[in-house]
Amino acid sequence: MNPSSGNRRSLPGRDGIGYSPAAADRTAAPAGDAPSHARKYQDALTNAAGQKRRDAMIRAAYELFIGKGYASVSVDDIIRASKGSKSSLYKFFGSKEGILKAVIESLADDMLRQINVEIPSGKSPRETLTRIGMVLVDLALSDNAINQHRHAVSHAKAFPDLAKLWYESGPKRTFEGIADFLKKETAQGRLRIANPQLAAMLFSGMIIFHDNMKLLICLPRSKRSDLKEIVSEAVEVFLAAYGI
Repeated sequence: MNPSSGNRRSLPGRDGIGYSPAAADRTAAPAGDAPSHARKYQDALTNAAGQKRRDAMIRAAYELFIGKGYASVSVDDIIRASKGSKSSLYKFFGSKEGILKAVIESLADDMLRQINVEIPSGKSPRETLTRIGMVLVDLALSDNAINQHRHAVSHAKAFPDLAKLWYESGPKRTFEGIADFLKKETAQGRLRIANPQLAAMLFSGMIIFHDNMKLLICLPRSKRSDLKEIVSEAVEVFLAAYGI
């Protein structure tokens, strides 16, 4: 969720459409445009402003959920903290559970985007797996991810649906994204994997399990040099099992 350390990854806002009311006031639709173009221009401004409000609600909800606990946070609390409106919250998310889902998905989306978009094409499996491993280190072990994990665990007994939502919207989606990548690599003849889902879980577990356990109980994370060594060794073990 929204960590305060230098390792943090931002919640939506870094991915939202940039919007500046002052800039919008200075910018006018090009003269002579047809009415349909003017409508599209106004729609773009409206969508940008709406994205900004949505992102503000997600950030406010994150801070409140971590600070007070999901059960103690009301829709009105989120509205006050984000300076939004109830109608906007229900329009964007449908319910308090909907905004929790959006908070969780923001981290998984960031990881999947980096795995599927920021991985250069034409790289060897070793290079690509190393990059994916470092994405897991940077995001799955971030304060954001650990805070979400602690929150889900602490509420799991009283709110099992919340814990299920956290797993399905966060870790499960990330595993599935890695599995999709492994499936493509297998189809292209670069890896030999019969069960990409299982392989994705094994690969992720080798890299993040140890430090995840430490961080959950507030022990310090390993040095980055040690994490890089873990990723490198995990890639070698993975390729020994699934490489061509």
